[in-house]
Amino acid sequence: MKALVLHELGKLPHYEDFPDPIPIEEEVLVRVKAAALTRVSKSRASGSHYGSYRELPAVCGVDGVGLIEKGERVFFGGCRPPYGTMSEQTVAPKAWCGQVPDGIDDLGAAALPNAALSSWLPLVYRAKLQQGETVLILGATGVAGKLAIQIAKHLGSGRVVAAGRNEHVLKTLFSLGADAVISLSQKDEDLAEAFAQEASRQPLNIILDYVWGHPAELLMTALTRHDFFAEGSRIRFVSIGSLAGPMASVPSAALRSSGLELYGTGGGSVSYKAIFETMPRIWSAASSGKLSIDVEPIPLADAEKAWAQPDTNGRRLVLVP
Repeated sequence: MKALVLHELGKLPHYEDFPDPIPIEEEVLVRVKAAALTRVSKSRASGSHYGSYRELPAVCGVDGVGLIEKGERVFFGGCRPPYGTMSEQTVAPKAWCGQVPDGIDDLGAAALPNAALSSWLPLVYRAKLQQGETVLILGATGVAGKLAIQIAKHLGSGRVVAAGRNEHVLKTLFSLGADAVISLSQKDEDLAEAFAQEASRQPLNIILDYVWGHPAELLMTALTRHDFFAEGSRIRFVSIGSLAGPMASVPSAALRSSGLELYGTGGGSVSYKAIFETMPRIWSAASSGKLSIDVEPIPLADAEKAWAQPDTNGRRLVLVP
């Protein structure tokens, strides 16, 4: 079969022949229809992700959409190494296969889950969003950030503040439900002031952070209260990604002068049960038109070229065998 195969961490994977998979007990053979080219897939291949490959060569990709027994269409993941989802065929545990509603096409079904889960899970299971609360999204102009705006509103947020670097995409976020936008391309002092003004206008209850690094430092500093007797309120800060850098200094004063609480979300912080509970809700919201995602199909044969494309236009590239 043809597949996108990684031979060395940090190097470009190659479109080439790879041995056909043979399912073992409790697995199914999957004929892949589409697989999203996500940041998780890229970071695993680069060696920078905590779930990076331990043995190579291996087929890239963590999830996808395909056909299993009797032509049933499923969203799947958990492929047994060295197999992945960016291939013509793969193997997946039966327990990791879930039916995809007819109202969602292959491209949307492949692109939605990873991006949608990145905000749905922290909002519900980590930060525990309450009706009417204010959510600030750092990194809102990316694929996952744009979905996070829609999901926060769908789950009951009263106000969503969207902060991002892409000026062109930033202007479009009001149509997705954003109540205010902040450009991350400003000078440090202007950005810190914009954060502080937004926090003073209405208390920030939850922060979903896709960028970390320096922008997160500026935001946490802006949350520092200068009034010793100010009444504190909980600010649940959830780290989701680190696009701006893997490290950020946390000001001690921000922790001591505000209700700042730091959380993380990822493979080790949310249970598989939560994922399985959430997926039907994501499909339902997408089927009813409450969630939308911009996708661009790419033939699997062109995956090497697509791999090097920067993910800056707010669209998810989806590989199609």
